[in-house]
Amino acid sequence: MKKSLMMRVGLIALSSLAIVACGGNEGQPSEVEFFELKETDIGTETKAADAKLAGYTEENPLKIGLVTDSGTLNDHSFNESAWAGVNNFATENGGGTINSTSYCVETGKIHTKYVQPAENAYDTQGRLAAMKTVAQWGAKVIILPGFLFQPAIKKAIDDPAFKDVCLLALDCVKEDSDNGYAPYEYTDKVTSVIYREEQSGFLAGYAAVKEGFRTLGFCGGMAVPAVVRYGSGYCQGADAAAKELKLDDKAVKINYYYAGEFAPTAAATANCNTWYQSGTEVIFGCGGAVYQSVTAASQANDNKPWIGVDVNQHADTSLGASQESCITSAMKNLTNATKVLLAGWVNNDGAWNKTLAGNVVTVGAKSDNCVLPTPATTGDEGCWGFKNFKIAEYEALLADLKAGKVKVNSNSDDAKLKDHNFGCSNAIEVNYVL
Repeated sequence: MKKSLMMRVGLIALSSLAIVACGGNEGQPSEVEFFELKETDIGTETKAADAKLAGYTEENPLKIGLVTDSGTLNDHSFNESAWAGVNNFATENGGGTINSTSYCVETGKIHTKYVQPAENAYDTQGRLAAMKTVAQWGAKVIILPGFLFQPAIKKAIDDPAFKDVCLLALDCVKEDSDNGYAPYEYTDKVTSVIYREEQSGFLAGYAAVKEGFRTLGFCGGMAVPAVVRYGSGYCQGADAAAKELKLDDKAVKINYYYAGEFAPTAAATANCNTWYQSGTEVIFGCGGAVYQSVTAASQANDNKPWIGVDVNQHADTSLGASQESCITSAMKNLTNATKVLLAGWVNNDGAWNKTLAGNVVTVGAKSDNCVLPTPATTGDEGCWGFKNFKIAEYEALLADLKAGKVKVNSNSDDAKLKDHNFGCSNAIEVNYVL
């Protein structure tokens, strides 16, 4: 991963910028560039106006598509939650029911379709071919979850196959990652949403230390900006809690590792297993299906606690014993954001509004997109696995985060963060495993 991308993504919209020495205790200067991505209010409306859908019928439906970048649709994380947003929007706005075999909406006035690139075509050409398949099906808007779509979007902009198609990218910026991360511009038919993952990572790390854990783990997928922000926020949250508790130097240890894939790997599973056996109390599995390495290690070690990502993973009944050991999840609420953006597109006559058109926007805690799950917000009574850290304490922290009283660094320069203990005080010792 080119570090220049990690830095430039943070320069999209800055609310503050400074060089800070984040030392809660004297003796360890930790210079890390500090800035916060500026959040955009995308609204909360998920209902399309009836008048805007009046021209669509079952015979002439509005067609919405989604293409996965490399992982499967049912990754129980990023792709699946984006697809749930597409299908839920359809069923709640005039589409029929979700077909239990195809997982698509194929009746009513809104239809949905997804395509995964061929197994031997997980590259830009393969993704572009999958996008064309959806466009030829008749999709008027295509959702593209994942930064790997960046070069495919650049090619699609000039491809006549997409002249009547709008694109909604998730976690993408305007850079061609196939060509040295060269910048390029979107047309008004393209928009992208990135998230302040560091906020939900912060909440998870803070909660873990407040719960009483002192040896934490972070197992990321690939060191791309979104995953780096999750991990950095996790460390920052642990540090904030340690400062409040006035813990001693190196009282909290964080084992930190990237698997290099958005999938379980033998090395990731082995690392997590070793961590648990050596006293790590909880591990944050972050990045597509890499969480499966964490759950495998957890199950091999008496179902030790773990933290999910992107969605409320405690709600996933396929996890078996790992369902109950999931004590919380650092969420991005992709499902809701996708519904909001699709509703806005329909209500703006099949076009992105002025805020979105041609732009990359950032959403976060202010719009309830980067949060932890609670029973009240999810309907899942078991999603709050903490005993000592209370929901009321979390809600107070979240309110302060939304109000700007709590600030979390959006910096995703992994090399600089690694070299400076993620900007944390002496109370935190990050063991970065290469």
